[in-house]
Order: sequence, then C-alpha cells, then structure tokens
Amino acid sequence: MTDAHEEVLTLHVEVQIPAHADRVETAVYRESRPKLLEREGSRCWSCGRTEKELGKPLQTHHHPIERSFANMIDWPRFIADAKAGIWGPHVQSFDWDSFNPDAPYSFVDDMTVNGRVLCEEHHIGADAGIHAIPYPMVIAEKYGKDGYQFSPTETLE
Repeated sequence: MTDAHEEVLTLHVEVQIPAHADRVETAVYRESRPKLLEREGSRCWSCGRTEKELGKPLQTHHHPIERSFANMIDWPRFIADAKAGIWGPHVQSFDWDSFNPDAPYSFVDDMTVNGRVLCEEHHIGADAGIHAIPYPMVIAEKYGKDGYQFSPTETLE
C-alpha cells in the first residue's frame, strides 16, 4: 500500500485558443443563469456550499464546452454525442435541430444546458479551481471524504 503523499505538478499547458469575440454577458446567459442556480439549489457543484455560507456570490462555469473554445468545436460530432446522452440529460434536451454552428453561443451561453454552478474557490481558485487543476483532481476533490487535506489550502468538508 502506498502511503498518502503530496503530488506537486508543474503544469505548462500550451494550446491555441481560437479567435473569438470579446466576452460579454449575452441575453441567453443573463436569462439562463438564474434558472441554473434555481435548478441546482444555488449550491456549488463541488463543495455544496451556498452564497450565504460562502459570504460571496456563486459563479457559473461553461461546461462541457468552455466559451473560449466554441469556435473550434466540431459541432456535428459534439451534437451526435449530445443527442446520444453522453453529456447528460440537460445537454441532450437542447434544441439541436434548430442549432446554428456558426452562432454557437445559443448553446454555449445557455447555462441550463452548458453550465455548472461553482464557488469562486472551485471555479478559479489556485490548487482547487476547475480552471487551475487537472479534471481527475476536480472529480476527486468533489467526492473526497470530509476532513481530507486535499491541498495546502483546502480541507474537504
């Protein structure tokens, strides 16, 4: 049996982000964000804490398609997986027959089908956020046992 041990990763990630419009809060995003928060009980997907418990607003994360990558997605391939249920019932329920791949933000900014509620720490936090750590660690962090010292700055609850 291997003893518990710290894993220190020095990540150097180099990917080409496609050209995209400046980030703006679209009407689709504005209208769908409150619906996502209501559906998910206004709790962080990772730790389950509410805005009241956190003392700050919850954030929403584009998932499974990150907004900045929308213009490089092979939409017919993604749509086939979405319709097959690979990405879950919310993504599957989107009106794919009316979707225009040349205007992908009707899906990408619709938080009810492409959104995840996260607290700031689990969204953009160092050693904890979905934008900062590899996805297998995000899953372990979500399902880790209470009291587990996940990182130097986070003990799981």
